[in-house]
Amino acid sequence: MIPDSKYFESDKLIHDVNSHFNPPGLTNFSGVVQVDNDLMGIRGLNFPPFGTSLTRTCGLHIDGKYFPSFWKPVSFIWRPDKIIRTCQMNGIFFKSETIIMPNSNSVIIQLILENKSSADQEKEIKMQFNGGITRNTENWANWIPPSETNNSYIFDQSRNAIIHSSKNKDAHILQGLDCEVDEINRFGVIKKIIIPSGGIFKIFYFAIINDTIGNTQNIYDKLNSKKETLIFENKKYWDNEIRSVFDIDDSTYSGNLPILITKNKSIEKLYHMGMMGVIYFRRDNSISSMGRAYDTLMPRYWQTVTFIWDYYLSGMVHSLLDPLVMKKYLNAWMKMDVHTCFGTEYISGKPVGPWYAINDHAMVMMMKEYLDWNGDFTWLNSKPDGKQTVLYFLESYSMQYKKFLTRNGLADYGGINNLLECVSTYVHEVASLNAANISNLLYMKKLSHYRGEEKKSLQYSEDANKLLDAIKDLYVNGKGYWKARQPDGSYFEVKHAYDFFTTMNTIGNKLNQKQKDEMVKFFLAELKTDKWMRALSASDDNAMFSVRPDHQWNGAYPAWPSQSLMALINAGHDDLAIDWVDTLVDSANQGPFGQAHFSDTIMDLDAGGARKSSSEEPWICDWSCSSNGNWVEAILKGFAGLKIDIDGTIQAKPVYKDLELYNIKYRGKIYELVNSKIKQVK
Repeated sequence: MIPDSKYFESDKLIHDVNSHFNPPGLTNFSGVVQVDNDLMGIRGLNFPPFGTSLTRTCGLHIDGKYFPSFWKPVSFIWRPDKIIRTCQMNGIFFKSETIIMPNSNSVIIQLILENKSSADQEKEIKMQFNGGITRNTENWANWIPPSETNNSYIFDQSRNAIIHSSKNKDAHILQGLDCEVDEINRFGVIKKIIIPSGGIFKIFYFAIINDTIGNTQNIYDKLNSKKETLIFENKKYWDNEIRSVFDIDDSTYSGNLPILITKNKSIEKLYHMGMMGVIYFRRDNSISSMGRAYDTLMPRYWQTVTFIWDYYLSGMVHSLLDPLVMKKYLNAWMKMDVHTCFGTEYISGKPVGPWYAINDHAMVMMMKEYLDWNGDFTWLNSKPDGKQTVLYFLESYSMQYKKFLTRNGLADYGGINNLLECVSTYVHEVASLNAANISNLLYMKKLSHYRGEEKKSLQYSEDANKLLDAIKDLYVNGKGYWKARQPDGSYFEVKHAYDFFTTMNTIGNKLNQKQKDEMVKFFLAELKTDKWMRALSASDDNAMFSVRPDHQWNGAYPAWPSQSLMALINAGHDDLAIDWVDTLVDSANQGPFGQAHFSDTIMDLDAGGARKSSSEEPWICDWSCSSNGNWVEAILKGFAGLKIDIDGTIQAKPVYKDLELYNIKYRGKIYELVNSKIKQVK
């Protein structure tokens, strides 16, 4: 089935101003906005190069009081095309619908007040407008977008609007209503209304950003003239966008994703939400030096930055859905030194630091996904930097670990900031990255053999075996977890999920069944929860170090449950993985997965699912993260058992039989998976 925008509708999330809640965001593939904890509140209105950072640009007042001060719970429903907020107060039912216009730096909110009381009601509505607008092409390689605090402003009486303007740049934001107002002052606009019993009052709010005042006014006039159709037209736009993901003949993307058919609604939902959590980060911004880009976080942090780590975790999706963009990214990353940064910023195309030790494995695996799925082996001979071939870079990433080798035969990846910055004991010689090195070498062994380079293939095999022998020293026998060796020869036992699924998903076929069973037993006892998981065991000695839930005891990053599902399958425990998806799916009820969700063992559920972590300090986890695509991989590689090989063969050994896949595009041919058998159809 191909879903529409309504399919993705979240559960009703009910929160007041004091709730631990990460409000949802929207995108139009150019910029973003996040709604706030009131019916009209928005913040973070950013369309690069235009930015307002995290400024609250609009807020609602009722009868002279700021709406959150009433301490009334507001319900939030997210869809890719809009956010719906509702509230009941003093006999009035409030409803707002927020959209971002396609191909426009514009946010529209429709506010409806319905009088459900038995008497007429007189209300004073005030919309407070703030500016903060700037135009900036240089300061986006930062976790918080740019803004200005000293905007000038003018009143646009004819449009019932206030226009804030940057004093130093060509940047303006017009905010106004579609109806006559009683007052405009420096804080906003005031409208007094009488709603008869059973009656309805409706207004539209517009926020428009552009380079001249005239342009903001012209856009306002055009949108206002067709305001009644905007919400419906935006739904049609998003329905078409979603359909294009699965259409092999559509040119929106350079590839497509397979169509999934299954009676298992949990698998179906996780697959499609994983897909949405990739395309929601697509940026077709005209100022991008890289052309089409894919961000990593939204709607608050690092808004023009792509982390190598996260892109790699969605690597299968990128290689299938948009392989030409993936190839462009890989070429760009080869041109720079990936040992000095964690990603790139799309406006400048420049690197953003610091170095993440995962980068070498990430580059090898992404290049593997691109090559294996698309068969573009001539690419290996091209020279992205004009000097060295792609093959040279691929080989160098695979062998980079040797620069960090110790006398113990393993790579030492240094201190806390190089991998899991939230766990201070997970440093130096760690199991995960050394296991990842083995998988890099084994791929290079296979590639070299495919190219007829047997001497190289043999050397890669020998290097892999040496690492495999050395890594055994890090396993804690009988316990199911691993330890990290320090430069002085001492060890930290670290009960972290990253070792569990990374070792299982890279060298699981090299581990004996007893060890795999021990690791699964540890995972079930210390990390797995019903609706989500913990990244770190609460019994770990480092549990006091950090409260950031993406890598600590109180929650987990969005790709860790999907990685763990694949680890369970690779350990031979398909049944556990299949059972777990039926409760994990309840955490897909708040839109695409967040940068982290709290474990359901330490935080109340949100409408039945694990609660998204807050963007506020000390948690600083964004509302969504592009590594959502790892859930697609868990379904395709894990449950469907898709396996491709360097020689052009494709197989499928589903561990869950009741699923079908159509429009599987593999090296220019189309396949389908039906009745657990895969066949070419075109």
